Amino acid sequence: MDRIARRASTGKSALYRRWPNVRALALDVFVTTLEESLPADPPDTGSLREDLLVGLRIFIQQLNGSLGLVVRELISESLHDPALAQEFQSRFGQGKERETIVVVQQAMARGEIPVQSIDPYVLQLPAEPDQGGAVKRCFSLSWDAPTGGGNTGFYSAHYF
Repeated sequence: MDRIARRASTGKSALYRRWPNVRALALDVFVTTLEESLPADPPDTGSLREDLLVGLRIFIQQLNGSLGLVVRELISESLHDPALAQEFQSRFGQGKERETIVVVQQAMARGEIPVQSIDPYVLQLPAEPDQGGAVKRCFSLSWDAPTGGGNTGFYSAHYF
């Protein structure tokens, strides 16, 4: 918090009045920065598949930048801090769930998929951020562009 206060030209006490610890501040920075950098409306390309891929591409671009380091640190810290894990889920996970629901509803309205109730469990990000072992493997995703033209690229995981 000392370095953050110096860089912000403020006192440490001013930071602690707003955020109880550096993890809460990092989560706030992550969520705010991500919200400001992502489009306000979910994609609507006319295709469910493309809508989901566009949303994922944009998100991956953000995570491959400096936000990726922040989110890995937050996931790592949330393993030891259940309150942070819950806050991460509510501030970030639920927003992504709402966006996906809108995309699926758009596809239903276009007649692309049957109209039916959406089970929120299917769209839910894990409340325990490391359920998939992401921290242990430390992965990043990237879009591998198609070779020879066409639009059949794929996402691949890069482990480091």
